Amino acid sequence: MVKPLTRAPAHRQLWSGLCSNDPAAEIGIMGVPFDNATSFRKGAARAPARIREITPHVSASTEERYRLERLRIRDYGDVSGDLNWERYFATVEAQAIQTLRHPLAIFLGGDHSVTIPLTAAFSQAVPGSFGVVHFDAHLDLANEYEGHSWSHACTERRVLELPNIEPRHLAFVGIRSWMEDELAFLDAHPEIGVHTARDVYRRGIGAVAEEVVIQLQEVDAIYFTLDIDGLDPAYAPGTGTPEAGGLSTRELLELMRAVFARLPVRALDIVEVAPPLDCNDATSFAAIRVIYEVFGWVQEKMVAPIRPIN
Repeated sequence: MVKPLTRAPAHRQLWSGLCSNDPAAEIGIMGVPFDNATSFRKGAARAPARIREITPHVSASTEERYRLERLRIRDYGDVSGDLNWERYFATVEAQAIQTLRHPLAIFLGGDHSVTIPLTAAFSQAVPGSFGVVHFDAHLDLANEYEGHSWSHACTERRVLELPNIEPRHLAFVGIRSWMEDELAFLDAHPEIGVHTARDVYRRGIGAVAEEVVIQLQEVDAIYFTLDIDGLDPAYAPGTGTPEAGGLSTRELLELMRAVFARLPVRALDIVEVAPPLDCNDATSFAAIRVIYEVFGWVQEKMVAPIRPIN
């Protein structure tokens, strides 16, 4: 577990002083600092450390003036590095189980390949069926990419091999990049929900979020995987494979607000934040804004109504 900075005042500690050793904490957090599966520029392995470094300087509140005062967060630290890729993913899967014992698990990547062992753990941890909301510029539906079946371009193809998810329970938002084998897979599975960045621009995030909620309303649990390159590079420049024409941070937050309010979200990962490629920590701060809004939604739903800051 990551220990808070005990000599600092509460608001200057890790996660703004919200950390707890309580195994019954509402949220568990685990870092997966791995970027060996990237196909372009590395740096995502640095994200868990950088995000944590910033949190002592973030107010324990949401954008709508609500205090985060009764929420408990247990931070399990990072999965230790291992040069053996297969063994490392097995370790990630095993260690994710403890984080998934909390009502909500938050995982800090890492490149998008880390979602493969994380969803494998999720598949074991949740009863019944589950669905995935995949926010990204890319589909990550390749069966193999550059000779690897665990590439960050293969994430959802591996997820769909798990026993308790069906293609009709996979929803993409923000897509604007396609590969030939991915298009062939979508042609064979029209039940998969695909909402492009242009769909969001033309129809509005509210309409897209409504379709995602309707598509996934039958499942028992939701895994939300958030690739930061789903945002336009203007909002998230620090990522390995940016794609112009993406969503704004505002649109992402509104999508997540609807999904968290109306679907049983049990896990969230945030991947592909690459601090060495970032400008003024803009991308890390975007990830942190998402995390703290999620904190607020969880507190309101599970702990107590949240008080506004006067």
